[in-house]
Amino acid sequence: MEDQRLTGTEADTAAEGRMIITDRAIGDIVGWTVLECYGVVGMASPNLRRGVAALLSRDRLHQGIRVEQDHDQLRVKLYIIVEYGLNVAEVAGNVRSQVAYNVERMVGRPVTALQIYVQGVRVGE
Repeated sequence: MEDQRLTGTEADTAAEGRMIITDRAIGDIVGWTVLECYGVVGMASPNLRRGVAALLSRDRLHQGIRVEQDHDQLRVKLYIIVEYGLNVAEVAGNVRSQVAYNVERMVGRPVTALQIYVQGVRVGE
């Protein structure tokens, strides 16, 4: 009887394929990560209405996140509202490091550009 097991190189070629992670999936990872960050009240719409940022509900988080992917690039834009009385630069730095860490850990690709737009400051809930 002949042995039907695959050798190392044959096993590698038998499992070839591509994994596609949608912008929406990356947006989910980013959105939930941002909401867990200290000092973030919530996500905001990128479009200000009369100079005022609209706080988005949890089911509309994607409206405050823009994800762009190329072959070797992963760019993210975030629109957040920060809690009043906190150092905005520290909150943004914490968001930056947490998002970069979680996306790379879960997706396997580093974030090559992460822009954070603080659309407003509000009293925390």
